[in-house]
Amino acid sequence: MRKLALLASLYCSLALAAVPEPKQHFGFTPGDDYQLADYQDVISYFQKLEQSSDRLKLVPFGKSALGKTMYVAFISDPANLAALDHYREINRKLALGLATPEEAQRLAAEGKAIVWIDSGLHASEVAPVQQAPLLAYRMLTGETEEVRKIRRNVILMQIPVINPDGLDWVAHWYRANVHTPYELAPLPSLYQKYAGHDNNRDYFMLNLEETRNVTRLLFQEWFPHIVYNQHQAPPSPARIFIPPYAEPLNPNIPAPIMEGINLIGASMKERFAREHKPGVLSYWGFDGWWNGGLRSVPAFHNMHGILTETAGNLATPRAYKLSDLPERFGNGIPTREPSIFYQRPWPGGRWTLRDAIDYMLTADFAILELASNRAPHFLYKAWDLAHANIELGAKSSPYAYIVPAAQWDRWSAMEMLRRLRMSGIVVERAKTPFEADGKQYPAGSYILPAAQPFRAYLVDLMEPQKYPEIKTGQSGPTKRPYDVAGWTLRMLMGVQVDRIEDRFNASLDTPPDIPLPEPSLDHRDNSSFLAIIDLLKKGAKVRWSADGAVLVEGRAPNAAMEKAAYELHTPRVALYEPYTANIDTGWTQWLLDYFKIPYTLLHNRDFRPGLNTRFDAILLASQSPDSILHGVRQGVSLAGRAPGEVPAQQRPEYTGGINISGLAALEEFVQAGGTLITFDSASGLPVQFFPLPLTPRIRASSSAGDSPDTPSGFYSPGSILRMTVDTTHPLAFGMPKDAFLFSSGGQAWDINLLPEFNQGSREVKTVVSYAATNLLASGWLSGERQVAGKSALVEARHGKGRVVLFGFRPQFRGQTFGAFKLILNAIYLASATRLQ
Repeated sequence: MRKLALLASLYCSLALAAVPEPKQHFGFTPGDDYQLADYQDVISYFQKLEQSSDRLKLVPFGKSALGKTMYVAFISDPANLAALDHYREINRKLALGLATPEEAQRLAAEGKAIVWIDSGLHASEVAPVQQAPLLAYRMLTGETEEVRKIRRNVILMQIPVINPDGLDWVAHWYRANVHTPYELAPLPSLYQKYAGHDNNRDYFMLNLEETRNVTRLLFQEWFPHIVYNQHQAPPSPARIFIPPYAEPLNPNIPAPIMEGINLIGASMKERFAREHKPGVLSYWGFDGWWNGGLRSVPAFHNMHGILTETAGNLATPRAYKLSDLPERFGNGIPTREPSIFYQRPWPGGRWTLRDAIDYMLTADFAILELASNRAPHFLYKAWDLAHANIELGAKSSPYAYIVPAAQWDRWSAMEMLRRLRMSGIVVERAKTPFEADGKQYPAGSYILPAAQPFRAYLVDLMEPQKYPEIKTGQSGPTKRPYDVAGWTLRMLMGVQVDRIEDRFNASLDTPPDIPLPEPSLDHRDNSSFLAIIDLLKKGAKVRWSADGAVLVEGRAPNAAMEKAAYELHTPRVALYEPYTANIDTGWTQWLLDYFKIPYTLLHNRDFRPGLNTRFDAILLASQSPDSILHGVRQGVSLAGRAPGEVPAQQRPEYTGGINISGLAALEEFVQAGGTLITFDSASGLPVQFFPLPLTPRIRASSSAGDSPDTPSGFYSPGSILRMTVDTTHPLAFGMPKDAFLFSSGGQAWDINLLPEFNQGSREVKTVVSYAATNLLASGWLSGERQVAGKSALVEARHGKGRVVLFGFRPQFRGQTFGAFKLILNAIYLASATRLQ
């Protein structure tokens, strides 16, 4: 026995010796001052770990937007990894409620807890990726009883780099600037294609390739019990935020899940206390209301979504004096005295990237230890919740949601169903006509049964949100939502969905796929713009009639072609891309790419005379007029460092805006016949400086988050509002009279021209108005009377050209399919020839 023990010890020693330490690979220990590993550095290290240890299996699971391979590292005992497919099937049966109660008990005892830990979603928050190699190394080489038990009972799904493109942009930018005055300068572009920071706002819409890859792993293949998403933006002076989350609570999140999240948070907090790490904050800011992020969507799928926010400052160390730190958090809680959710205040001192990594590793192992100690509990709980959801859906209301075959915009309806299917929602299709709640439905209608394991997710996306007004005292201000207040998917996408209360009988199948239909020439259908661009590229003659009918030479009658009002041409479009990493610009790029519209990105220096020779339309995404004009000013401190240190400043080549000369060139472009299209706050630029005869109804600063008590009285923190559309106006071709818009601040105007002057080169027309009554559709709204019935989309003539001003963001996060036609019409009309 002594010889066997000696051999086992020798084997372990040899195995550990074969696993390379991080410093051997990187040339530094991740977390060292002024050092950042990039994507190839990190992934090549994990490849070495796989080659040297049978405790790690590295599996590709998709490509990034720029084509980099995304990897998941499965870490566990070798015997568990050898049976990975077996444990995945156990987890799938339990998570989808496919087992009997007796079988569920057996499988829960047999299976392994699945824990997901990802790193680097927000690429400018650098510590998570830099800690990934250290976590893997400790999991592979650790021989304490705690680590052995974790490997025995848990399968860790570690995503070392969840945003590969962003890591490289940020790491290479920092390396180029380190030890210069620009060391802390922000990246002047988005750190993920299209989305930047909004990559963590795409988890129900699934517009991004990376999001779809992750969603497939989470909700179709593995169904992890704990999904841990690491970030780096706690309120100062906290060193880390951990659950419990703040109010309000979304009522659709299963109570056992939220209590489980609180339990995990308590385990983390207890471990931080044992390790004497101060500055741990809970119950602040990050709420339990919103659906759409990597930590929030899993909660609606019976999974424990965990968010932490750890303090950080790239790889640059910083020293804090107590006098540098705020005395209170934003919610009024003191920062220098112990409180229930901030028991050990952080007193200041030196803070480094390695300190942030150490805090993250503490959180990692708190989660992993809890999962290893309660593995059967987590497995059985997943089945129990799925089973309960299926039973609740079969017995209560709603019984189902029906997407009728006949839709105003069938393309968008199919896009909605495809996204729901990607997220693990059961989608069925009627094989024959049927009746439900007294209404007849044809074959081909789609049914979303409420009796399914992820019922909470389905209901939350189909029903309107009613944000609870939590106040400080009896009459204090309402607590603002962390992200947005309303996100009802059918409203955002303009899809008819019928809520069905009672049981019904129908012959159904579950289609293996939900294909998109062929692009239509019906102007009501968003796909008509895909058909149009393809026809134009082939040289076809395409026209619009006076009522918006799409006419193609050779398909439409000659008489209709001759009476057409517009002849379309391939759009000549420019989009302003500032050096302030504007997310709204990114989503505008996504929209243009989705609809295959060619475009040119304009930067500050490109705004000069002669724009009309190159473009018919210029788009300004939502951005304040001051930011468009002046951008980041050269030499201005962007983010303070400790007293006596060099302040952060942007590199000179990325400072400034379009300036007054650029504004003059922009106005010249419009006066000479061009079309300027502006979204939300950017609309203030032409209103103020051309100027245009419009009076704002909302004070400009309210878009940045003023409270409902501001003089404007209007506050819409990301809500869905009803709008009334003038469908006779060409900008509204294909739109229904009553529709929805998304407002996250927003603009509204009165036209201040007298009727006799509102004509010719000064003519101003309202295309879309905020509904006069019952304005709020989903979310929360204050000060409705300030904007009810007012202009939300305006066409203003200016010289020979025009300005199309949106008082909202019609392309918000790529979610508002129901408003896309308004943008697309404006773009095509800018390049069209008027025939009648």
